[in-house]
Amino acid sequence: MAVTILAFVVFMVVGFISWSSLGVQPEPWRLRTLVLAPLTMSLLLYFCCDQFGVYYRCMTLSGTVWRLALAYACFVVLSSIIWKYLVPFSGDPVVQILAYLLTFLGVLWLCIFRFRSEKKLEEEAPMLLVGAPEHVDTFLKQMKRDRVDIQGALTVISPKSVDSVTTRDILIRNCISKVVFLPEGVDASVAECLTDLCGKMGVDFYASMMVRMPTVHKTYFGVMGEVRMLVYKSTPIPYTTSWQIKKALDWFGSLALLVITSPLWLVAAAGIKLSAPGSVFYRQKRSGLHGREFGMWKFRTMYQDAEKRLDEVKASHGNEMDGPLFKLENDPRVFPFGRILRKFSIDELPQLINVLKGEMSLVGPRPLPVYETEAFTSDAHRRRLSVLPGVTGYWQIAGRSNIKEFEKLVELDMYYIDHWSLWLDVKLLLKTVPAVLFARGAK
Repeated sequence: MAVTILAFVVFMVVGFISWSSLGVQPEPWRLRTLVLAPLTMSLLLYFCCDQFGVYYRCMTLSGTVWRLALAYACFVVLSSIIWKYLVPFSGDPVVQILAYLLTFLGVLWLCIFRFRSEKKLEEEAPMLLVGAPEHVDTFLKQMKRDRVDIQGALTVISPKSVDSVTTRDILIRNCISKVVFLPEGVDASVAECLTDLCGKMGVDFYASMMVRMPTVHKTYFGVMGEVRMLVYKSTPIPYTTSWQIKKALDWFGSLALLVITSPLWLVAAAGIKLSAPGSVFYRQKRSGLHGREFGMWKFRTMYQDAEKRLDEVKASHGNEMDGPLFKLENDPRVFPFGRILRKFSIDELPQLINVLKGEMSLVGPRPLPVYETEAFTSDAHRRRLSVLPGVTGYWQIAGRSNIKEFEKLVELDMYYIDHWSLWLDVKLLLKTVPAVLFARGAK
């Protein structure tokens, strides 16, 4: 919030100075612009900082500054475009550059101040550490490796010494601000006693993870009924603002694309009917979120007996992909007009219906036929099923059928899941356009 307010104030002042220097008359519509333009800039800065994780705590100051630098660079580019094309007057470039510089310095100061304040609270506050001796030693060594210098008074007690009277006395006598609990091998009644006391006395309660999780896991608190739970998640957390924007983008984007591409639907339908007898659309069982089956729609590009001839084609022509996927450049089951549809990915357009139904997303790992996911040889392959499948993704922009190794395709999907952001989705959508227009890797 402080970042947003700071940006709003700076840009409003800059706008007023620009008016004064240029002699612009304060007409009503210009007064509205004086408020709306800074408001837009401040919200845009908030969005960029959120996307690059500026608001999340980083272990090092250099990491915090690096996140801010990336976010601010993105903000400068986007806001410059808005300022040039959407604001109905031009300001003094020198004043605008000064505004960007002052805003950056102000936000940088806020980030450094927040980092140092949190570090000071974390390291200098009196702390009570509760755990078995061997786990206490391991914890303190880990803090040292993480460069967390516990400068405040540290009190260590064994779980066997925990009771409401003794612990209460320690909390009061030592002015404890937080309790760190190492639960490994400790009875649940100890945790219950500590949380009860901390809750009543306003002391922060920290519980270490009982299970060492891979680095890809993220943690957040979830609720089942009235029970609060710590959730370990190896996919994007669905309750963030960015993820909600992605859902909205899926719905509105697919609806807009349906309208824009409607002439292609008519051409495709007519061409299919004239080329090969049978239905215009083809619905195949695919593996969706967490492996749930759904019917994925496509324009039909194969003859009607394609499914029956699959084993025959595999035996006679082989498979150009390794692993469970089947790909064949000159598949004899595809009729001539179907090859044109495939070359420019027009056959994929009906999947916009699946996006509207919530079965797919505009961007994500490509959904595989059920029989191909059943042939996975590694549990790690199923992680690509942990997010909604997409109409486009890394497969499409990385050459599509030019990639022959299934493991390489899985690596691309894992990279998408581990590094997901709203900006990544936008980049993949933009890169899909030339990949489709120039038929890169299409077969």
